[in-house]
Amino acid sequence: MNVDVIGGSYLNGRTQNTIYSFFPNVSPGYKIGENPRNLVYLPVILDKINKMETVVTDQNRKQLNLRGENLAIRYHLREISLHNINV
Repeated sequence: MNVDVIGGSYLNGRTQNTIYSFFPNVSPGYKIGENPRNLVYLPVILDKINKMETVVTDQNRKQLNLRGENLAIRYHLREISLHNINV
């Protein structure tokens, strides 16, 4: 999944806006229930979020056709104190 408001993600040494990736553990046509385990918080690249776009892609970064199926995504954002950032 790719989100247009984050930075700090890399794929093959190149920066990307990928927030999460996984391989489904069910056959095509079955419901996928995925819960991330080891959360890594990535920096938001905007001062204020007015709009956020998420694109679900395959391993080749091509957008998936969900064929009208519903998709529920929950994001967890947390604010950090600027004095806790190691520069």
